[in-house]
Amino acid sequence: MMSITMPSGPIAPVFSGHTILVVDDQAQVRSLIRQILEPRGALILEAANGSKALAIRERHQGALSLAIVDFLMPGLNGLDLAAQLSREVPGLKILYMSSAIESIAMESLLRQAPELVLLKPFSPEELVARVSSLLGG
Repeated sequence: MMSITMPSGPIAPVFSGHTILVVDDQAQVRSLIRQILEPRGALILEAANGSKALAIRERHQGALSLAIVDFLMPGLNGLDLAAQLSREVPGLKILYMSSAIESIAMESLLRQAPELVLLKPFSPEELVARVSSLLGG
């Protein structure tokens, strides 16, 4: 179980204007990410699995800046979901989350592009830094 301590005082809206799709089969993880990123100005869309994420993307009228996806999920896994989202949303940034290096694909991704992987559990600072880096902040 991850818990966070939110900083006291005002939080700069550094992600204002960005819409972030968060896809994880664990509601607690989605809620935690929302608690960290929404106060910083991000619009958060949540999905419990890949199929729901694709449906949300289909209904969402605005642009998507980033998808934060759990690498291993029931049904459509994070890698396949990311590939499909990237085809549908050119320029979409992807951040993969994983609680362990469970597969050859994850191990390869960590070696080739460690900046695209966020290992669970993570701190609010780690999440904000990774998202900021991907969004060019």
